[in-house]
Amino acid sequence: MSAADRTYLRALFLHPPSYDGFDGGAGARYQARREIRSFWYPTWLAQPAAMVPGARLIEGQFLRARADAGSRAPAPTAASPRRPDARLQVLLSVADGSPTIASVPGALRTARELAPVLDIGRILLCTESRGRGRSDGWARHLDGLPWTEIRSSGGSSSLAVALDPAAPVLVLAPHAMPDPGRLVDLLTPSIRAGSRTIWIWQGAPVAAYYPEAEALLATLPDGHRQFPGQAFTDRDACRAQAPSDSWSDVSNPAAVGRVEHRLLHSLGRPSDGYLARLDRTLSIAISRRLIPTRITPNAITGLSLIAGLGGAALLAFGATGVAVLGALLLWASSILDGCDGELARLKLLTSRFGARFDAITDHVVHAATFAGVALHVYRTRPDMPLAAPVMLVLVGVALSMISVLGMIDRAPPERRVRVTRVYERIASRDYVYILLALTALGRLEWFLWGAALGANLFWLSLWWWVRAQRSG
Repeated sequence: MSAADRTYLRALFLHPPSYDGFDGGAGARYQARREIRSFWYPTWLAQPAAMVPGARLIEGQFLRARADAGSRAPAPTAASPRRPDARLQVLLSVADGSPTIASVPGALRTARELAPVLDIGRILLCTESRGRGRSDGWARHLDGLPWTEIRSSGGSSSLAVALDPAAPVLVLAPHAMPDPGRLVDLLTPSIRAGSRTIWIWQGAPVAAYYPEAEALLATLPDGHRQFPGQAFTDRDACRAQAPSDSWSDVSNPAAVGRVEHRLLHSLGRPSDGYLARLDRTLSIAISRRLIPTRITPNAITGLSLIAGLGGAALLAFGATGVAVLGALLLWASSILDGCDGELARLKLLTSRFGARFDAITDHVVHAATFAGVALHVYRTRPDMPLAAPVMLVLVGVALSMISVLGMIDRAPPERRVRVTRVYERIASRDYVYILLALTALGRLEWFLWGAALGANLFWLSLWWWVRAQRSG
């Protein structure tokens, strides 16, 4: 046996399963959780290492491991081994003067939109910035994505260092934005066939796919840091025509305006209440004017909470005129409740904390509103017995909130069926319009009794429907 063979026997390399859903196996070093997609080798796989004298276990993570939330992707070395299961790398250009959609560079919006539909392992952003000034604010837009900046002026890794040569790479042209679903449809056949492909849209190349990045790197000089436009002129690549609706032009201000217009009109949610369509029209108009400001979605949520609590207080302790002002403040709170989510989606500032803060704010304002109605009726109608309706309201609202949280909000939006959407709309703030009308008429006791009966009918019917679904 040669010296090289003896050296090889000193190390034992273990290759765990890499299929989707593998949970680390029995006795994993760290038990897997639903949110985590990087796992350590099961300890029982390490036992053979003890059978080889002088052997050691080389421990590592799955190739599919995501970068930690908010961190940038580690750059592999040029000597990375070939891996058939390597994840897709995406190359984008953020040159000076690049188009911005709702104050966000188009390339960053493309990266964020592609992340849910493509198995992306690394996002490379080619820039012309000097230093780190302009890209420092990108982290909040790309939170949770594995991204790296390649600066043409230097001070960063070259493409040869940042790209994994054994992994596939997708290069996207800066003058157009792809539709995520259409891009997946176009890209899938090339991934399966392992073929280089260039897609042509409106007479110009908009995307180039390489099964292995080393083929692209071979066309670039050493130390290259500019966006690789050479990818769109590769003579060995197949040419394919992209459908007219698969990309959106962002090469001039008029085209950018059309994209922003479509983005604004897509802000409506399936859970919008039947009467809240007016709220949505007003909130979108406000959100559009907030885009160039530094106001954050969480600040809007806080303002909505203040307006809601203030409106409930005026409703509870004010005379008829003041109570109407309180109802108007509750309506304003409802409109602002739409602005926070719209602004988050427009400026790519969505976060788990923001979603939870918004949900908690909604429930707090709901509870404060019903408490304010009960106190108003108690003050203005001292002759009316309130024990029964107040108790029914408390029980009904509490059980309705718990039911919505446990039976509707826990399901992903795309998995909610039509009946669930109906319950979401009923549970929205549509009641604000009824509250405003009855406050002006001085008949809030009607609202109190309606809420007492309606809230309990809501959770009872929701429980019945969920039970029927599970038994069926």
